Amino acid sequence: MKNLTIIITILITVFKLSAQDENNLVLNPSFESVDGKLKKLTQIYLANDWDSPTALKADLFSSSISGDISVPRNIYGKEFPKDGENYAGILAYSYNNKKPRTYLQSQLIKPMASGLDYCVKVHVNLADLSKYAIDRIGIHFSDDRVAIEKKGDIIFNNKSEFSAVLSNEKSKIYKSRYKWETVCGIYHAEGKEKFLTIGNFYNNKDTKYEKLVKIDTFPGTQLPEAYYYVDKIEVKLVEDPETCNCNDIQKKKRESIVYHLDVEVPESLPLEVKLKKYGIYFDVEDYKLDPMFDNNLSKVIKILNENPNLKLQLNGHTDYLESEAIKDDPENKELINLGNYRSKSVRDYLIRNGISSERLSAQDLGSDQPASRGTSPFSLAKNRRVAFIVLK
Repeated sequence: MKNLTIIITILITVFKLSAQDENNLVLNPSFESVDGKLKKLTQIYLANDWDSPTALKADLFSSSISGDISVPRNIYGKEFPKDGENYAGILAYSYNNKKPRTYLQSQLIKPMASGLDYCVKVHVNLADLSKYAIDRIGIHFSDDRVAIEKKGDIIFNNKSEFSAVLSNEKSKIYKSRYKWETVCGIYHAEGKEKFLTIGNFYNNKDTKYEKLVKIDTFPGTQLPEAYYYVDKIEVKLVEDPETCNCNDIQKKKRESIVYHLDVEVPESLPLEVKLKKYGIYFDVEDYKLDPMFDNNLSKVIKILNENPNLKLQLNGHTDYLESEAIKDDPENKELINLGNYRSKSVRDYLIRNGISSERLSAQDLGSDQPASRGTSPFSLAKNRRVAFIVLK
């Protein structure tokens, strides 16, 4: 019987290792392996290889059940997992320290090697009912478990402790409630680190926060805290730190195409027609001016200089896929205001080149007036534009 138990244990370990990325030092990185019946909050310990270092345990959410700890909709908000069917949840900040924080902790598959670099990624998402968002989400590496017997915050006070904490860009506040963000960076190991702990290790005074307006898509009262879902954790050895790509979300998910038609415009044409042919086009989800349109802009400036009483309205347009993308990322100001940003970039260019701002107005028409009704990449490229309209 003893031998049978040993064999079963070995098989379980092998299965867990084979079910994940073999280069990842984190066991059960997406909290998919669960041992026990999940019934309530504070049961992170049911996720194999995970626990919390304080008496107040972190939370585990799963699509396999309903209620407060279900996925995607639960007591704190609604979010689909970054990976798999489950994710964890931690309280990273509470206004005036009214509630103790929670943390996640796990032992790595093997200790880190001295002097080597590791690419670390932790995906986080701010829960819908959180009133606050913060910047101090970090990953702490240590030789031994970090542990306190009571409920409370783990606050570091000296440089040696913080040197073992990896956090993301300085001043970056993790405030997205609609998409997963990545706490990511390179950790240079001192050697023998074999535990990682995830949470906020700074006191409230040193934690930068932002107060958020409640979103209408999820019912309930906002909570005076910053509560984060956590999923898909990676710690991987890298030879070249440059290969640690921390930009998981590619801004351009579609083929890069900028429409441009180089044609001669007869001088005999009416101003309205000529200006229409000098339209400015843009890349996918972008509003930066491409140098290929310098000639068109020069022609527009020439027309304005030759007609000092002429006033123009600059209409910024998007394609319908850019408008649809707002549904997936409704807090992305660049997407929401893309048409306005495009018209403003053209307006600013004209002003820098001597045209009075009083002669130029700009507006965002979104995707309501497409130049092309087609859905091919080439047709959509015709719709990402700024059109010049003569004001009567």
